Amino acid sequence: MKKYTKKIMAMVTVASTMVTGTAIPVMADDAPTIRLITWLTPSNPAQKPSYDAIESFADDHADEFTLEHENIVGDELKAKIKTDIAGDTVPDIFIYWGSGGNSTMLLDADVIIPFDEYLDASELVSRDLFPEESFSRTSSNGTLTTITTSLQYGVWLCNKALFEEYGLEYPKTLDDMLEVGKVFNENGITPFAMGSKGGNPAHEFVAEILGQMPDCEKDFENLTQNYTIDTPNIHNTLEIVDTMRENNLFPADTISIGDWNQQFALYNEGKAAMIYAWTWQIPNITEETAENSVIIDAPVMPGGTRDTSNFTRAGGDMGYMISKKAWEDDTKKQAIIDIVDYLYSTEMQEIGLYNAGDIPARNDVEIDDAKVTVPLLADIIAYGKGKESCPNFPQTCPKTECWTDFADGFDELFAGISTPDEVIEHIDESLESAKN
Repeated sequence: MKKYTKKIMAMVTVASTMVTGTAIPVMADDAPTIRLITWLTPSNPAQKPSYDAIESFADDHADEFTLEHENIVGDELKAKIKTDIAGDTVPDIFIYWGSGGNSTMLLDADVIIPFDEYLDASELVSRDLFPEESFSRTSSNGTLTTITTSLQYGVWLCNKALFEEYGLEYPKTLDDMLEVGKVFNENGITPFAMGSKGGNPAHEFVAEILGQMPDCEKDFENLTQNYTIDTPNIHNTLEIVDTMRENNLFPADTISIGDWNQQFALYNEGKAAMIYAWTWQIPNITEETAENSVIIDAPVMPGGTRDTSNFTRAGGDMGYMISKKAWEDDTKKQAIIDIVDYLYSTEMQEIGLYNAGDIPARNDVEIDDAKVTVPLLADIIAYGKGKESCPNFPQTCPKTECWTDFADGFDELFAGISTPDEVIEHIDESLESAKN
């Protein structure tokens, strides 16, 4: 685990009783210490400007609070927060996944406040600054747990150099994918970079396919209200994944190539012809791969009724959460409000956009395409903006413990260990246990 900690000590100036009349700085005993956890690392050139901005903000407010700024990356954050809950050492403000599958545990344990409590207290940040549709991804059973700090788009990319080399057309249907897949497999190229390790990145891809199905909103309702995924649409969705696996569209070992970095590296290195990727991965793309990449409409899946030329899944469920214990501490509350206000400020949104490629979550941030330095990102933003979308299906699960069973089920499905029916049965058993 990488952790960067910097303490900015609050100072006050007191009048000296010495003859010289020189002011002597001393510690401010009443300045609270606020512990903040972010994903921002000063060693990452794309993230360093955002990290430095937070440090500068803390310096400017050193007479109000002491900031302990820690960095914990990726899924290690989940383990860290669980450990902190057990030890009653939850950070005052921390980045986390707001979806029900992750945040319900924190609400049930009274670890965090409903985010609307902060919004009601803030004079600078309010709900109407953010897209209403984004709240479904950062809520648990109707309670807003955070607001995403950035929006994301999921897009289909094809390596045009590989398609041109073998004289292939970009796929418009699943059948097309299977046909081009045969050619790529014959030439030692993975047709489609997708795997599942701990449910990543498979859970987003499953949601992408389900989003094409008729009345898929009812499938989300069945999950959150009736605690079941045993529906025709979900059966069809998982059967489609299984068909892709049987026809060798995925890498041979979907677990070792699973997880975000490994999946993206396969495409980035030119070893895979196609990928379903998210914008937060795009800053890692090489210039050569970006130049060779073409955005395509999602291939239409069997049973799908959505016009995929007007469909791009969008969302973002990472946002800052506030410790209930810290919020109820009157010595910390105003400092917490000030810090969270800044974390959601237009300044931070713009720094993230132009340095790390984070798409602003706020409605009032104007994007200057000329300043977007991440290759391909401006094209993706233009492609996805204003199109129909749908939530992330598995992360809407009503209980945190169910998410693990979703992830295990996807791992087994993509690896051919379990059938679609077995995966649905296993997850429904988990949901039934959670309901009781």
